[in-house]
Amino acid sequence: MEQPARERITLVEVLELTAPFSVFESIIQAAARRLEREGVRGLVGLRFYARPDSTEVGAVVTFADARQVMEHIHMISGWPEFKALLGVAKPVDVRVYGRLGEEAHAWLKTMNVVSKVFETPVAGFVR
Repeated sequence: MEQPARERITLVEVLELTAPFSVFESIIQAAARRLEREGVRGLVGLRFYARPDSTEVGAVVTFADARQVMEHIHMISGWPEFKALLGVAKPVDVRVYGRLGEEAHAWLKTMNVVSKVFETPVAGFVR
C-alpha cells in the first residue's frame, strides 16, 4: 500500500561542483542507476538538474517516509558511487519538506547546510 502524501519526505538540495561537469555527470548517472536497482524501496524519486556551464546542481530526493531516509543513508554510505559523488560535488543548501526522524535530522545537521525545514503538511496528494 502506498504511503499517504503527508508521510513523504522531500529534500531539495543545491550542490556546488568541485570537478568538471562531465565528471559529475558520469558519477551521478552511475549512482542513480545503482540506486534505482539496489536502493531502498522507499526512495520514490531522485532527480538531478544542471547545466554544463554552471557550477551548481539542483537535486530533488523524495522518500516514502522518514524511516527510509536513514535506511538510505546507511545503505549508500559505503558505496563507491556515493564516495565519488562527494569528491565532485558538495552540498551548499538543503531544504527539508516533511518531518524527519531525529537520527536523520542530526545527520543532516552535521553537514551544516540545512537552510529551512517545513515539517507540517497542510494539503496535498500523491498519485
